[in-house]
Amino acid sequence: MRKRPLALGLSALLALGLLAPPSAAAQSFDARPAEQALARLVPGHAGQFAFLTRPRPTSGDYFAVSGQAGRITVEGTSPAVLLTGVGWYLKKAGVDISWPGDSLSRLPAVLPAPVPFRQDAVVPHRFALNDTDDGYSGAYRDWTAFQRQIDILALHGFNEVFVQMGAEAPYYAAFQEFGYTAAELRSWIPGPAHQPWWLLQNMSGFAGPVTDELIAARAALGRQVVDRLHELGMTPVLPGYFGTVPDGFATRNPGASVVPQGDWVGFKRPDWLAPTSPVFAAVAESYYRHQRRLLGASTMYKMDLLHEGGRPGTVPVGDAARGVLTALDAAAPGATWVLLGWLGNPRAEIIDAVPHDRMLVLDGLSDRYNGLDREAAWKGTPYAFGTIPNFGGHTTIGANTAVWSSRFHQWRTKPGSALRGVAYLPEGTGTDPAAFELAAELAWHPGPIDQRAWFADFARSRYGVASADAAAAWEALRRARTRRARARGASPRTACSPPARA
Repeated sequence: MRKRPLALGLSALLALGLLAPPSAAAQSFDARPAEQALARLVPGHAGQFAFLTRPRPTSGDYFAVSGQAGRITVEGTSPAVLLTGVGWYLKKAGVDISWPGDSLSRLPAVLPAPVPFRQDAVVPHRFALNDTDDGYSGAYRDWTAFQRQIDILALHGFNEVFVQMGAEAPYYAAFQEFGYTAAELRSWIPGPAHQPWWLLQNMSGFAGPVTDELIAARAALGRQVVDRLHELGMTPVLPGYFGTVPDGFATRNPGASVVPQGDWVGFKRPDWLAPTSPVFAAVAESYYRHQRRLLGASTMYKMDLLHEGGRPGTVPVGDAARGVLTALDAAAPGATWVLLGWLGNPRAEIIDAVPHDRMLVLDGLSDRYNGLDREAAWKGTPYAFGTIPNFGGHTTIGANTAVWSSRFHQWRTKPGSALRGVAYLPEGTGTDPAAFELAAELAWHPGPIDQRAWFADFARSRYGVASADAAAAWEALRRARTRRARARGASPRTACSPPARA
């Protein structure tokens, strides 16, 4: 009868002298959140891992894996990075936990000894989730689903996550201080599946009304998400305030300067309170105060002024951007303003008005066009190499992986590069495990990825067994996207579909 390995935690291994105790300097964070996540992810094998905490060097995050059969040691620079080390070990051992699915049933009872290895993050920003994900994929997730999502993102190396869940609650509380009744605001706030486009200032008052109970429950869930991300050493990226107001705001608040925003694909857009208006600072203060109370705080806030055709009217966009940053600084001094690089966003006036070291642009078009020069276009503003491989919540498999595997390294290493991250931005998640895996790994490879070898390894870990047929199938899927693009007369770099957002 095969004996099961003895499940030993870190303290037991230290007591038996099987590991050297880490130095005081190394004990820079609590590994327990990572241990708890590991117990959820690999419950039958969690006791065979030992975590060693390490301070983050100036070069950035890293993890290292070593050990013996049944005694795997992972050291890393945050709880999430420890989990990333586990994820890489599992893939090298021939199994995978992906989004969706896993091949854990292929693990032997005793984990195999690793060939020691170390991976260093080549960029500090490893961002996940599009504004629209909570609409297309997550409007009705419960805590179990969110917990799984966070664990999977940590396992794959992400350290910054956009959090929309509960974002309506600060608006609901704040505008009751500016002349609106609770009932009016509940009619203005869309139902959960449509809230992403309301937060982008594209629409309001659709698929509702929402209820007090729903708003409170979503805020409580959002707080759980934020707290868990903090526990794992990840950064929750929260929606910031840039001026969205309900109808009639100027009538109820004399002196407010409000700019109508027109229509967006058939919906009336919410009005924009000019950040140059004296009332703006008061509204922003109320918004951020309630956001901290309900959801918690962060060091990164995402805001896209005048998104997809927004109208500045007579408001100077540069002055508006300075007003937005001033209000953000009052609430979260030194916080990073995150913007989506998409179509005409961010506007040149914003880039010119805001100190570049205070911004991070998530480039949603990195793999879509040739001839891009982000350093020139964004004047040295730090940006993340991003991809939107899925539009409109579609369930098809396909991404411009050939572009990712070469262009990311080219852009990162060119003279004067401002590339500081990766951004995985599908409009809907959980449908394309290969694209998810490869996008995540970009941040941990020092050079270009050999796609043929990578997809063969992916097929082996995806199914937990080496299979020539599986490897050939994934190779065919990889190559088919390039062939389809060429058949349409398009470059593989311009093969994305237009967004379907309504």
